Amino acid sequence: MADIVVCGDQEHEFQRSTELEKLEAIGSVEIYDSIDPPREQLIEILHQARAVLEIRGRTALGRETLTGLPDLQLVASTGPHRIDIEAASALGIVVTTTPAVSTVGVADHVCGLILCLARHIVNANNALRERRWEPQTGFDLEGKTVGILGLGRIGSAVARRLLGFGVNLIAWGPTLTPERAAASSAQFVSEETLFRSSDVLSVHLRYSPLSQDFVNASRLALMKPTALLIDISRDVVVNRKALTAALKAGRLAGAAMDLCHPLPVDMNDPIFEAPRTLLTPHMAWQTAETFQRATRMSVDNILAYFSGQPVNVVNPDALKVSRRRPRP
Repeated sequence: MADIVVCGDQEHEFQRSTELEKLEAIGSVEIYDSIDPPREQLIEILHQARAVLEIRGRTALGRETLTGLPDLQLVASTGPHRIDIEAASALGIVVTTTPAVSTVGVADHVCGLILCLARHIVNANNALRERRWEPQTGFDLEGKTVGILGLGRIGSAVARRLLGFGVNLIAWGPTLTPERAAASSAQFVSEETLFRSSDVLSVHLRYSPLSQDFVNASRLALMKPTALLIDISRDVVVNRKALTAALKAGRLAGAAMDLCHPLPVDMNDPIFEAPRTLLTPHMAWQTAETFQRATRMSVDNILAYFSGQPVNVVNPDALKVSRRRPRP
């Protein structure tokens, strides 16, 4: 059994990285490319591992799984969205993360989705490949009002890119201030104004119990029928059933989503039946450069932990729980 196990390396990007060689100085390393194996199989894979490098929520590490891994000390995750942090803390399993490694890739992806929807690029391409000549009328971004729901790290990166298109930026978020909005060249507006005024609305709310189903039927009803909705948020911030209904009724001009919940997405999800949609399979973050940054930081997090100087720890309380710890 390996001391360090890499899970979910479907594209073999981590396997190709020379960064992993650094881990061999502290233990044996094994790499798996399967995504979301059954719990029993996962426990067998991770049996006796001291550290797990988990890629972007591709491996669910719930309470029962973590409880079945008595030797596990560290989960170095590139996005700990499917790790039971409370359980890990109670068990003394440290979880680290890789902040900001995917900001560039995600922000670029959002701009790509906006352009594809605004100019009907995918539909036109598909028609041509079916030997149909169907040019479609889109709209200019210049002069349009783009709303950003949640002007955090990624929302701010999107704002910087969109300024080059000459858009009018507005923003709202539960903790956003006029000063922070102005720092991103956006006007701070009310929640209602954001939904009513946006020609394009990009959703970047951080997931919490308060943000679940935040973009619901009542808020979608405030939007212009000519508006586009872009959603790369985690989990269930946008209610897909409500969005599907709005699109089918013609109350929105289009929507683009980077689907990431559940993983993989249920292929019977109603969003697949919605018209005027552009959907991608949890790939907004996925660039060669993101993989490089994530690998480097994950490896550094593992080395730092086993040198007795943990960094980028999500659950510092885990360090207080009795479990075999590395010596500095």
